Amino acid sequence: MKKVLMCPPKYYNIEYVINPWMKTGTKIDRDAAYTNYSLLKENYESSGMEVLEIEPVEGFPDMIYTANIGYAEEDVFIKANFKAPERRKESEIAVNYFENLNYKIHVLPEEILFEGEGDIIRSDTKYFIGYGERTSIKVKEHLEKILDKEFHPIELNNPYFYHLDTCLGPLNDDTAMINPVAFTKEGIELINSQFKNIIIADEQDNNLLACNLVVNKNDVFIGKGISEKLKRELESYGFTVIEINMTEFLKGGGSVKCLTQEIFD
Repeated sequence: MKKVLMCPPKYYNIEYVINPWMKTGTKIDRDAAYTNYSLLKENYESSGMEVLEIEPVEGFPDMIYTANIGYAEEDVFIKANFKAPERRKESEIAVNYFENLNYKIHVLPEEILFEGEGDIIRSDTKYFIGYGERTSIKVKEHLEKILDKEFHPIELNNPYFYHLDTCLGPLNDDTAMINPVAFTKEGIELINSQFKNIIIADEQDNNLLACNLVVNKNDVFIGKGISEKLKRELESYGFTVIEINMTEFLKGGGSVKCLTQEIFD
């Protein structure tokens, strides 16, 4: 059973600006945020996933984006080193949470930026690390040593797509969705070398962070409002598309995957 960690949007708000999606003075509809969050959680559970929740802490409005707090696999949790000072306490809260679950905690040198599953993206057996916007390329050697896995590095060069999970959405080892405007030529070549089937998200889909998705078996959880073309293409590969309204969370620069820390066995 796939296990994920989420955080209720009790204190979610736009209190600062750390990416181009965030705008000072943006109002969050709290009821709508809870409705969106609850619908995503319920659909995960209906798909057979186990949903854990970390308690939100006042003063940390971005805790809802649990994907960024670190990386959990088997009995290991690797703590995030956030670029933005406003978010650094979140990873300390996450350490306490995973310590209580008896995880072995790995803390990286503080000068090495690392934003968790925002920049670690996995298919079934392949590992990718995004770098350049929020995560340092120097983290690659640390991750490979800790996890004993090979990581494929992909440079990000578009501030609107600041984490790898905003522009690369692996569906399995053969198929991935990408936003090509977020990558260098070398990054596109690497992705093409690793996946047999590439689905290209268009401007409409990228405005919804469509690549910021979560997969469970053949279920693809994705932001509501994607193009019919993208939906048909996903279905042509045998996937069931489950659209969730992520409007309130897009205001902070996140969608489905950002709200979801996948905990890998």
